[in-house]
Amino acid sequence: MANQQVIQKISHELTQAALSQAGGNDGRARVGARRAAGWAIEAYLHDRGEHAPTTNALKNIQYFATLPGHSERVYQVLHHLTVKMEKDSEDSDAYYPVEDVDLVAEAQWLAEELLQTNF
Repeated sequence: MANQQVIQKISHELTQAALSQAGGNDGRARVGARRAAGWAIEAYLHDRGEHAPTTNALKNIQYFATLPGHSERVYQVLHHLTVKMEKDSEDSDAYYPVEDVDLVAEAQWLAEELLQTNF
């Protein structure tokens, strides 16, 4: 089981991400969701005697998505967390191309699923 310090760090990041999301700062919310998920993946791997390949949250999410044996839901969440922003043209605003996805809620679900704790 992940140590309490890691649990608190993930919990704090998820709280900050939710506050950012509520305040309309979707970019910061995405970053926070990815960081929390990345730390949960690191803790999950550590608990199994494995090491994450890097301290970069996005790269760890991408790595974890290549491992076999996850549920379809886990793979779906990992995919959502790695989707990049898109632009229709140079002058247009970037947007998240997957509709009806709450990355903060999905990151929280993933952390709870991997670490078997509630946030």
